[in-house]
Amino acid sequence: MKQYANELTAEMLAAFDQSPFTDEQLAEMNEEARNLIAERNAYSLAHPITAAYLIATEGSLTRDGGTVFSEYNGQQIEIEDGTRLNVSLVGDEVRYPDGTTAKISTGIGDTSGDSAALVGSLLDNGDEIISSPQGSVRRAVRDGESLPENFLK
Repeated sequence: MKQYANELTAEMLAAFDQSPFTDEQLAEMNEEARNLIAERNAYSLAHPITAAYLIATEGSLTRDGGTVFSEYNGQQIEIEDGTRLNVSLVGDEVRYPDGTTAKISTGIGDTSGDSAALVGSLLDNGDEIISSPQGSVRRAVRDGESLPENFLK
């Protein structure tokens, strides 16, 4: 299965700030909606993306050769071939070829529910998630924005 890392290309950066609306769609919207979109676009231009972390899923790989195993928790990401992968959470298991296991110990941080794991999350054995089989869902970080206190800690 193809794997993706936390690289940011010029194409990706441009896609973050590209409006999902055509000029025709904007013209059909009421003034309040157009103003909200314009405000969001202005914010994005003033606060460029500085980092973007992929959400880890089952099948993510670690630096030391482990594979993430995540049970269904109500959150899935569909990849290009239509396969739906379970989103990995802090506490999920990583298995190694020699039969040992570890647990994911860091993630997005303070959230309203379980903390999702990211490419860059650490494990309780010192290993780190380095790639994910999904390459589209990311936690973007913009210049000037603060992260949760325990983000990847």
